Amino acid sequence: MVRPEGRYFMLGFSDRQPGEWGRVRKLTRDEIEASFGDGWRIDSIEPDTIDIATDPDGVRAWLVALTRI
Repeated sequence: MVRPEGRYFMLGFSDRQPGEWGRVRKLTRDEIEASFGDGWRIDSIEPDTIDIATDPDGVRAWLVALTRI
């Protein structure tokens, strides 16, 4: 649980990542905004990359910063 005015940071796989990744759940920006609509202030949702050893281009992701209100 995050206390009021507490911060939460999330790095999630992005729907912008091409191809299939098995059971990996890819998030859309709209899904993130809808999930944190009540009781949260969305400070930022930025495209990012997760570095992985098997792909020099990495995996597309969303880096999200939120504050509990």
